[in-house]
Order: sequence, then C-alpha cells, then structure tokens
Amino acid sequence: MLARLTAALFRPIDIAWLVVARMGIGVLLALEMAGSLALGYTREYIEPQVHFSYLFFDWLPHWSPPIIIAIHLGAIAAGVAVAAGWHFRLAALLLTLCYTLLFLAEETRFINHFYLYCLVAGMLGLTPAHRAASADVRAGRVPPSATTPAWTRYLLLFQMCVVYFYAGLAKLNADWFMARPLIVWLAPKANYPIIGPILGSSITPWVMSYAGVAFDLLVAPLLLWRLTRPWAFAAAAFFHISNVLVFGLGTFPWFSLFITAALFFPPSWPRHTPGLRRWIATRVPLSAPAAALAPATQPRYAPVLLTALGVYAVVQVLVPLRHFLYRGDVHWTEEGHHFAWHMMLRSKTGSITYRVVLPDGRTEIVAPTTYLTPRQYSKLIGQPDCILQFAHFLADQYAQRGLGPVAVYADSYVQLNRRPVRPIVAPTVNLAAQPRTLQPYSWITPEPPLEE
Repeated sequence: MLARLTAALFRPIDIAWLVVARMGIGVLLALEMAGSLALGYTREYIEPQVHFSYLFFDWLPHWSPPIIIAIHLGAIAAGVAVAAGWHFRLAALLLTLCYTLLFLAEETRFINHFYLYCLVAGMLGLTPAHRAASADVRAGRVPPSATTPAWTRYLLLFQMCVVYFYAGLAKLNADWFMARPLIVWLAPKANYPIIGPILGSSITPWVMSYAGVAFDLLVAPLLLWRLTRPWAFAAAAFFHISNVLVFGLGTFPWFSLFITAALFFPPSWPRHTPGLRRWIATRVPLSAPAAALAPATQPRYAPVLLTALGVYAVVQVLVPLRHFLYRGDVHWTEEGHHFAWHMMLRSKTGSITYRVVLPDGRTEIVAPTTYLTPRQYSKLIGQPDCILQFAHFLADQYAQRGLGPVAVYADSYVQLNRRPVRPIVAPTVNLAAQPRTLQPYSWITPEPPLEE
C-alpha cells in the first residue's frame, strides 16, 4: 500500500500547469502587497502604540516603519522573481518570509487569505516550478524538465480542498442559516448602482447564505469529478466574481479562481487553452506523450519528504477542528477561530472601556481608542484574547509609571450577528491577573441566545 502511494506521488506529470501556477501566484502575491502599499495599509503596522500578537509569537519585535516598507517591497520583488523563475528557490523563500513576518506582526490584521498566501508561497517554493519557462533555465542554473512529480499538484490541491471544505463546515450554524451575517453586510450596499436593488432585497441574504454553504461543501468534490468539472468551475467563477462586485476582497477572489483553474483541471490544460497553448508549446515542449512517461526514480530524500507532507496534512486537517475542544460558540468566544478557515461568518459591534483600580483604591477609566487605531479597536471589541492583551498592556503602563500593581477590568458590550447585546468578558474579573494560554478562558461570558 505504501509503495503504491509513494509511486503515485512521484509519478511524473506534465509541468505545464505548474509553470502557469508559478507565474499567476507570483504576480497575484506581488499585486496584493503593492495594493497594501498604495492603499496605505502599512499604517496599520506603523501607527499603533500597541501591537497585538499571536500566542507564542509575542517575542517578535515591533518592526520600525522603514522595515515594514522594506518587507512590502521585498514581497513585491520576490513575487515578480517567482513569476519569472529568477533565482526561484531564493525568491520563493523571501516571498514566504515577507508574507509570514507581516502576517505575524499584528493579530488584529488576521485575514484568512493572508494566511493562505503564506502557506501557498511556502509550498510553491518546494516544487520544481522553475524547471521550465523560467529565467533559471535560460541562465543554465537548472536543467529544463517537461514533467514534475505528482505530489507537487496533490499538495496544492489538498490545501484548496481543505479551505473550501472547512469554510463550508463553519457555515453550518444557526446564525448562518438564519442569514444574520449577510443581512447585516448587505443592507448598507442597497444603494450600489445596478446591483443595489438586488442586494437590498430581503430575499438575497437568504439565497446567498444557503448557496454559500452548498458551494463551499460541494465545489471541491464536483471539480474533482470530470463530468461535473465544467459546471462546478462555472459556479466557482460566478461565486468569486460576485464576491468582487459585492465585497471587493482585494486579490483573493481572483487568486481563488485562478488557483482553482490551475489545480482542478488536468495538468496539461494550458496546452489546450487559447492564449496559452502556443506560448507553452514553445517554452515547455513535451519530451513524450503523457501516457508514455516512465515512472520517476524516487529520490533519496523521498521518505523525509513524504513524512513532512504527511505531518503537514494532519496539521491542516486537525487545527481547524480545535474549536470543538472549547465550550461555547466559537464565533462568540473566538477560541479556535484563527487558522480554521472561518471566513466572513460573524458581525460584531459594540464598545469597551477599562477600569483600572490603583493600589490606593482609586479607579481610573481608560478608553482604548486613546491608544488604538480604528481597525484595532473594532477588532478588540469582539476578541477576548485581544481584550486580555490590552489589559496586560495597561497594567504594564501603570507599573512603568510607578503606580502598580493595578487591577484591570473590562466593561464590554457586544452584539453578535444581531443577537442581544451582552458583555463578552466578565466585568468582575481582574484581567491583569489572567494569563494568556491555550486553555479555555473561564472569564468569557456565555454567548447570547438567538432571540430574547
């Protein structure tokens, strides 16, 4: 069984799909970072007086403005180099490093597609994507090849199936089936030109909610089946382009549509696609018909590679399920929300202030907006772990002023998906004395009922 699996993973397949994937991924990731610079998103890393960090990554430094700009520019240059196949391994490593450093730099900037870009950049760097139609081949740095091991495709294919499946699984909740998030998000868009009346219709949130569940759960299996693939791809095109029109979402819808086309069709699809086939034919000639390709000799590092891929697959399957280990609704508690492909599932609004009790008994009220950017504050409101981090920050600030030790309490009022307003953390708990941990936070209050 293991021998058959290994043979299947190292079976040579046409490299044409990987060449196109390399170029598209490199260009789109460079554009994402260029857009961040052009739209001023760098301010979210530069201006805050307080930075929120992921658990176990609070040791990372807070980058200075020149370094933040340099990381953006490095990602842009690396993306272009990856697309061109110029010093590909080094460029892919730099691209992965720049994206990962920015991803880890500020927890309130967590976006699922940014996490996906980090993973895809890293996975692409493991592949021989520069072995055809690349600057490395033209410069003689690597020998050309018309094939790539099948595992290179299966790895990326697995990742996209995970994203689609867990995005659908996360939608199987009462709020989504009652269309609550989409009712909140679509209402302000009723004044859009042309599509505004459709978005403002009372029926549209319900249609989009149920269609979204069906799409996420079914699209990957239907794309994998040859008979339904064209129809499933048409549905994917409609879904992602609709997201562009309604929500924007930067490069992510285009990336999703591109990577879906690159992975779910046969590896030789660029050779039969108008606009690509002539370019591919002149730069990636086939050495033999696909059926005649001899089985590839397994490299000496095959056991190590297969073990690493197996561990990666297990992590990607299990990590999104960890929220089931916590009590309560993950969309309220946020425990297990990150890295689980929970995309656009909740709307949280509200307010929060802190009460700082000094050793002499005096109480001071602190407004987080004094220290935070508007985006940070909007994320702080509904994320208990960030609420805890800010409490620790305040305790440190008072200690530095010689006024500690202090007790810090949070008065929070949060509305989740139009449910009743509730405190999200217990106002009687001294958060300054509570540690950050993977254990459930007992001071998070129960989620509010659907109706009251």
